Amino acid sequence: MPRELHRLLLDSADRLPEQPLIIRGESVTTYGDVATRARRFASALRRLGVEKGDRVAIVLGNIAEYPIAYYGAALAGGVAVPLSDDPRSASLVSTLHHAGARVLVIGGRNLRLLAGQADALPDLRAIVTAGPAPALPGGGFETVPIDAAIASSEEWAGESASGDDPVSIQYTSGTTGAKKGVVLTHENLRTNTDSIVEYLELTSEDRVGLVLPFYYVYGGSVMHTHVAVGGSLAMLGSLAFPIRVAEGLARHRCTGFSGVPSTFARLLALKSLGDHDLSTIRYLTQAGAAMSKEMAARVCTAFPKARLFVMYGQTEASARLSYLPPDRIVDKAGSVGFGIPGVELKVRDPEGRECAPGETGEVVARGANITSGYFNNPEATRRFIRKDGLHTADLGYFDDDGFLFLVGRESEMIKSGAHRIAPKEIEEVIENAPGVSACAVVGRPDELLGQVPVAFIVPSPDSPPPARQDVLRHCRDKLSRFKIPKEMHFVDDLPKTANGKLLRRALRERLTAQGPTG
Repeated sequence: MPRELHRLLLDSADRLPEQPLIIRGESVTTYGDVATRARRFASALRRLGVEKGDRVAIVLGNIAEYPIAYYGAALAGGVAVPLSDDPRSASLVSTLHHAGARVLVIGGRNLRLLAGQADALPDLRAIVTAGPAPALPGGGFETVPIDAAIASSEEWAGESASGDDPVSIQYTSGTTGAKKGVVLTHENLRTNTDSIVEYLELTSEDRVGLVLPFYYVYGGSVMHTHVAVGGSLAMLGSLAFPIRVAEGLARHRCTGFSGVPSTFARLLALKSLGDHDLSTIRYLTQAGAAMSKEMAARVCTAFPKARLFVMYGQTEASARLSYLPPDRIVDKAGSVGFGIPGVELKVRDPEGRECAPGETGEVVARGANITSGYFNNPEATRRFIRKDGLHTADLGYFDDDGFLFLVGRESEMIKSGAHRIAPKEIEEVIENAPGVSACAVVGRPDELLGQVPVAFIVPSPDSPPPARQDVLRHCRDKLSRFKIPKEMHFVDDLPKTANGKLLRRALRERLTAQGPTG
């Protein structure tokens, strides 16, 4: 059978043309409508000069035009480049330039970011706008409304790609902040999608409540898995308004919900969460960062009828590497489980030898979902994509039963004297202290020890803020002396990316700017 990614949409539309694909408030867009418009958009892209392998950048929010543009680009043989719809001018232009984007699909409100940038984007041939688009003075670009491009095009009937061809370049920022464009093929994404559908047991009856952005590899994975089975995507908006998310889950009778740890933390902080009927939710998925044992327990209590899947992945793996079955949440608390179907995970020491159970090393992954490299970045490809698989730069160990436990990222380890300290261990202890909502730990340069741990603590909104001495006392009871933070800073919130991931780099920069304190 064909393994092109766009077949997920076309096959589901053939089976279930009237099934809702996108639900946004009272507005419903069906599979038949999205498939028809995606075919027409593919023709429009070909007319705009897109050839096989050309990059089509997509800067859109969670609207119906996103899957139309994404699957339409795949149909045309193009390579979709999903980018944040909340960009800054410099980062957007530099990424478009690096990708060599030939066509840009962008929301009208972001079009102003390209004003006067024609010389910086010599590869860009056309801009397709979604929604009202202001004039672009001095832009030097011809713009076409997406509705007009679709209306004036016939449905694309050709096949322009095979399973081994690239279908997406997913940009990711490493711990250094340097962007890398992960090249994913049709087969990479199809393989990962098949595995996730299998262990989540998804069907066309599923309706996921979505707060993750489509451009994020996790949000894109949620889109692909539900499109694969003919399920529905209910757009719930931003977690900046958790009450609306809870209301949307209940109103749309969602069967699933996906998020990163901060997503669930915001929901759990909602005092009225229990007032909403969430009985239809049968599964929850969590990835993007480590979820503490305490957080997992609270999620299970708040959603007693739902099965919680704790997952681990990387952009380089098309999203997913491992998952912890819900029935092992208690006895394997803190684990990210084992490899998803088709993925082999190893833990290796610095010399490349396989580590024994309980021995910490780097997680290395192999599977048909793993990227073959980074776009126009042979150095990063050589560093991370090797003969034995993807070198994740994540440190972990297997227990005697073969369950994987992550310790942290190599670049995040705090080297203090003769000790190597994992921030995650300290964070989990402090987050379990009374009056604490969240915590992040980073290393501060120290003349004597090299580095010392420093904690940034967010007090719980539902209780009095904890005293510094009380938190220190809690740490002394739970941690070795050298792991106890030398400084504690109480803050209103922790810096995060648009995807909800912690920005440790921003905390380290804050320490550098303010100098040492108590």
